[in-house]
Amino acid sequence: MKRFQIILAVTLALLGGQAASAQRYGSVSAGYAATAFSGADCSNFLSSLPLHGFYAGATREYYFSALAGLTFEPGFFYYYQSARNEQLLAGDNSRYVKMHYVSLPFNVKYTVDFTPGFRGAFYTGPVMNIGLFGNLYEDKFPTNTSLTDATHHLTRVNAQWDFGLAFTIAEAVQLRLGYAIGLSRLVPEQEVRPNTFTVGAAILF
Repeated sequence: MKRFQIILAVTLALLGGQAASAQRYGSVSAGYAATAFSGADCSNFLSSLPLHGFYAGATREYYFSALAGLTFEPGFFYYYQSARNEQLLAGDNSRYVKMHYVSLPFNVKYTVDFTPGFRGAFYTGPVMNIGLFGNLYEDKFPTNTSLTDATHHLTRVNAQWDFGLAFTIAEAVQLRLGYAIGLSRLVPEQEVRPNTFTVGAAILF
């Protein structure tokens, strides 16, 4: 986690001050999200059961460099994802996993104009995820989301590194495809990391 905090501090120091004076445009977006788990302590259950759900949120894009097309794009998103092992539902070992969290990406983005009205972009940068509530998994564990039950929690904060592509049409609609690699633990005291795939659309303003 310290490594991510250093990366985030450097990113904000280099980009934040200059970005405030050169706003480009913003967007609101929504789409599909799926998270797969990896790591030395990741169980067979988790590694074979990706979570599916959706995201929704907004970004604001800023120029910060003399290099044409290079921008800083922070964002604020809500994610909900869940899954359950269907094969166990008829027995006594039903297992569920779900996550509700806020995601804060701090991406650097480079955009290229292909034709009038159509442009493509690549973006990358650190992401901080803040858990609202969620659970782990165990036998006979259907609905517990108690914020006071520490044994059933995901970690409250985890970090990822984001990579993605964006395609803008007619300066109005942007199609986005992204993949965020887990940098820190999702499960307390266990080496389990979340890797999240997203695909969605944004309306520019």
